[in-house]
Amino acid sequence: KSFTFITPLLISEMHISKTEIGLIASAFYITYGFSKFISGILSDKSNARYFMSIGLIITGIANILFGFSHNATAFLIIWIMNGFFQGWGWPPCAKLLTHWYSKRERGRWWGGWNTCHNVGGALIPIIVGFSAHYWGWEAAMIIPGVMGIVMGCLLINRLRDTPETMGLPSVEEYKN
Repeated sequence: KSFTFITPLLISEMHISKTEIGLIASAFYITYGFSKFISGILSDKSNARYFMSIGLIITGIANILFGFSHNATAFLIIWIMNGFFQGWGWPPCAKLLTHWYSKRERGRWWGGWNTCHNVGGALIPIIVGFSAHYWGWEAAMIIPGVMGIVMGCLLINRLRDTPETMGLPSVEEYKN
């Protein structure tokens, strides 16, 4: 969402037109929706740990590249890439939650996940706004990008695909 909060600066400082802003934003959401569909199919056949982590790391890289770019064409290409790899987040999350928690526990864990997702969504405008105010729109893209890469690396290190990969029984066996 960082793009949304820097658009006034792109218009005033970079002289990007509102039409170009609309094209970039629309291309992101079209690509993101397409990617969620495709990544749902691909992530079912992949290790969710790596699939989600790599998607987050590449999303972080896309944000950083955006911060170093300075024309509408580059913004469009990078934001399409961002949308594609951001779409890699939701399907593996769903897969992980169903592999690790029984049907009776899922509501609580889905609620916790959704709360964290929304808290993160609420923090981004603050982080982006603060960064843009003090260091410019470029920093407002780079800082969340670095945060995404750090979190992606943390996921690679800590997340596990299924209980079986840890030598544990499946959640169905364990919970009867």
